Amino acid sequence: MSKIHKNLNIIAITTRDPIEQKDALVKIVKIIKSRSIDVIFESHVAKIIGVDGFEFKDLISKAKVIISLGGDGNFIATCRRVAQSEIYVYGVHTGHLGFLTDSTLDKFGEFLDQFLSGIYDIERPYMLRANFNKNGKITTKLAFNDIVLMRKKIDTTSHIDAFLNSKHFNSYFGDGVIISSAMGSTAYNMSAGGPIIHPLCDAYSVTPICSHSLTQRPLVLPREFRLEFRSNDDIVVLIDGQDRLDLIEFDSVDIGVSDIRVNLLRHQGRDYFGVLKEKLRWGQQ
Repeated sequence: MSKIHKNLNIIAITTRDPIEQKDALVKIVKIIKSRSIDVIFESHVAKIIGVDGFEFKDLISKAKVIISLGGDGNFIATCRRVAQSEIYVYGVHTGHLGFLTDSTLDKFGEFLDQFLSGIYDIERPYMLRANFNKNGKITTKLAFNDIVLMRKKIDTTSHIDAFLNSKHFNSYFGDGVIISSAMGSTAYNMSAGGPIIHPLCDAYSVTPICSHSLTQRPLVLPREFRLEFRSNDDIVVLIDGQDRLDLIEFDSVDIGVSDIRVNLLRHQGRDYFGVLKEKLRWGQQ
C-alpha cells in the first residue's frame, strides 16, 4: 500500500482565481489545520489571504500533496504543471460540472480523514505529448485532456493530412480534429461524437470535428502508436485549451501518449461509471 499519508505535515493549495475562491480557501485551510497539518500556497494565492507564499517549483518540492481548488480547468492546469514531479494532486470542486475533480468542499474533510488513515486510491494517467517540428528543432507540449487542431478562420474548411506511424492514412476535411487522452475523452471529444475511454485503458482517440465526409469516424489507438499531422492551411493547435500554437509556423506536429504520468489521489472505490451516470444524467428522462 502507498505510504503517501505517512508523516504528512504539509499540504499545498493552488487555484487560478484566488479572489473568487477566497471563501473556499479560508474553509479548506481551516479543515486542514484542524488535523495539525500546515498549509502552503503559491505566491499569488498567499497574497489574497495575507500570508507568505512560494514560487510553484518551490511549492511542489516542499509538499507531497497539492490541492487544486476550483473547477476542471484549474485541475487540468495543475496536472500539467506538476506532470514531471512526484507530487500527488487532489481536486476539490467549486465549479459547475466537476467531472475530473474528486470532491466538493463539503466532503473534503471526510476524504482527508480517510486519507490520513490510509484509505484512498491512486490513479496515474499518462499525459499526451505534442512535438512541434521546425527544421529539426522540436518544441514539446504536454496535455492532460486533449490536443485540438482546428481552423482559425470560420469561413474556410481545414485540410489536415494525418500519418500513423509515419504512413499517410487520412486527410481530414472539416473544422479540425481532436486527439484525446482517456481522461479527456468525456470533454470536447465526447461532444464531437468521440468514444468514452475508461481511464485504465492505455489508449487515446482521434475524433474529426464536423467532417465533410460521412465515412470519417473516430479512432481509438493504443498508446504505442504515433500520429503526425501536417497542413498548409491556417490551423491552430490548442493544448488543453490553455496553450495555443499556429501549425503553419512548423513543418508538422507529432502527437502521441508520453511516458509522463500524473499522480492523482482519489476516494477509495471511486465509481467511474457512477460519475458518468451522475454528471451525464444517464437513465434520466
